[in-house]
Amino acid sequence: MRKILGVFAALALSGGSAWAAPDRSALSYDENVIINTVCGAVAKQNNAAFQSCVLEQIAALRDHPSPDISGVSAARARAIDVYCGHFRRKGIAPYNDCVTKMLATLAAQPEEAAASEDELAPKLSKVFAENGEGPPPATPVAVANLPKPAGVLAERPNQIEQKELSSAEVFKKVRRSVFIVVATRSIADARSRNASQGSGIAVGEHLLLTNCHVVKDRPLIKLIQDGKRANAKLVAADDATDRCVLEADEITLTPIAGVRPVDSLGIGEHVYAIGAPLSQELTLSEGLISGLRHGAGRTLVQTSAAVGHGSSGGGLFDERGNLVGITTLAAFANMAQNLNFAIAAADYWH
Repeated sequence: MRKILGVFAALALSGGSAWAAPDRSALSYDENVIINTVCGAVAKQNNAAFQSCVLEQIAALRDHPSPDISGVSAARARAIDVYCGHFRRKGIAPYNDCVTKMLATLAAQPEEAAASEDELAPKLSKVFAENGEGPPPATPVAVANLPKPAGVLAERPNQIEQKELSSAEVFKKVRRSVFIVVATRSIADARSRNASQGSGIAVGEHLLLTNCHVVKDRPLIKLIQDGKRANAKLVAADDATDRCVLEADEITLTPIAGVRPVDSLGIGEHVYAIGAPLSQELTLSEGLISGLRHGAGRTLVQTSAAVGHGSSGGGLFDERGNLVGITTLAAFANMAQNLNFAIAAADYWH
């Protein structure tokens, strides 16, 4: 295959007249979107590089065919999107492999669990349009045009608490800083229940940390806490590391007091995850820091604390209520029990 791709590239570079763009007419809309997303990064080099990338993705599609998700519930489709959506920018193979694994995992759950997922999901049209009025018009902002998180965040919260607290005390201390985040492309999408739900952590009077895959390309964003709702917007992003920052101008947030530096974290520490799995606001789970994984421009805090669909963007806190990480990449993406991750919170300031 690589030799074939090399021949195509050579033909294109020699004059381009012998080049014929691969036929993508039989591919689905989603497959074409993934290919354009992945190969768009090399399109600026030359047409040959772009078309070679397209051929690689088509070849990958033959070995990793797109699974059929037409029969899954709306809630499960959203769960698949939350956990596999970020693989779209990596390519056909990793995305389709993730979806296939998710479908196998969800199929093993009882049928009544699927029904309960739809009952637990927020009434999205009501979230985005109350009393017949929707949020202000919004258009997607290209994350590449936004500053990095460190460019908009003030000084990292450094009031590191030293007093050990009970789990109930940790929850009481940080609960006002944890929000449900719901994002959609349009009111029409919200009415058809096409939205992404995650969580966010307040680190300033108007700023919150979350995961990019929760809000990317979804300009209508709502924060929810204790039944109250507020509009938010994406103001900073590092898409490659899944770190995004939201701004909520119309309300004053209660920020967390302390963010632990990465080099202060230790394997074996007791931690708590707080987020909104299956839209269940302020769900608390506990576990240990079971690993620290450095690479790709960030540090991942591996934890045995349980997280689930909707936990992305939630907080991982230590026994004193300090913020350790922003939860992401739950076990469903890896098919391993108690293998969950959080992006080290301090990385947002780098």
